Amino acid sequence: MSNIQNFSAHWLSETEIPLANKFYRSHKFRGKARRHDPCAVIKNAQQEIIACGCLRLLTEGKLLAGVAVAPDYQGQGLARLLLSKMAKAFDNQTFTFPYRHLVPFYQSLGFLEEDIGGQPSAILDRFHTYRRQGRDIVLMHYP
Repeated sequence: MSNIQNFSAHWLSETEIPLANKFYRSHKFRGKARRHDPCAVIKNAQQEIIACGCLRLLTEGKLLAGVAVAPDYQGQGLARLLLSKMAKAFDNQTFTFPYRHLVPFYQSLGFLEEDIGGQPSAILDRFHTYRRQGRDIVLMHYP
């Protein structure tokens, strides 16, 4: 178990975005970072990316997506550290679709479970697409 002080969280520059995609691919995560979307990472003492998350900038809001921690580093509070860093960019138009078993974690960060009625279409379109893929996800919103 590593000490959380050994890690640094920061936003990637546009030119560093490919490093996030390399992280996702190397750990076989579904995430994909796009050049113009804010993306934050946590690096270990060797400056390797060990956690990542992105904010998809949509026409009607932001979607927190691609939150992932390398398997060797899971269970050490790194997702919380990452999302605490990213929370500075959250507003009342920020949504996320966590897997059902992660709802209590996202609630502890201030997200609220939402009904799908009345939500922005850019959010709902993605949500329904992911549900059709068989993902057991929940629509959550940052108030």
